[in-house]
Amino acid sequence: MGNESLLTKGDALLESGNYADAFTAYLEDATAGCAHSMLRLGLMYTRGEGVNCDYDKAIEWELKAAEAGEVIAYLNLGISYRIKGDILSAKFWFEKAIGAGDGSAAIELAKLYMVSTKEKAKVWKYLNFAINAANMCEADIDEARGLLAKL
Repeated sequence: MGNESLLTKGDALLESGNYADAFTAYLEDATAGCAHSMLRLGLMYTRGEGVNCDYDKAIEWELKAAEAGEVIAYLNLGISYRIKGDILSAKFWFEKAIGAGDGSAAIELAKLYMVSTKEKAKVWKYLNFAINAANMCEADIDEARGLLAKL
């Protein structure tokens, strides 16, 4: 692929459905320290793309990505821990993502608190944070508004 980076190569391979070669490219790049490739490996394990779905492996790579400075890994860690049923760890990572300005994490945390009617104030706070967060897509803002309407 000439001078293309392994990350770019991996993205192209993933887009074309060549998961095995995408995984190989990301793994080589991640091993060399690329946080973006670490994050992509975590997603591949979460989604079972080219590898068996393995949330422990996903978390392993997401933690490495977070340690390497990939802030979006905080949200992914929250989701991975929530899927595994580790709600305390999920909350920790969602809160860390919110601290970095991630409105999507605020929606995810609000959903966790929506299981209790006693947590309406927290749900309201997180959903309003999401609605007003920078770089939120319209679909996420609509989701936050819809959840607020359910309170």
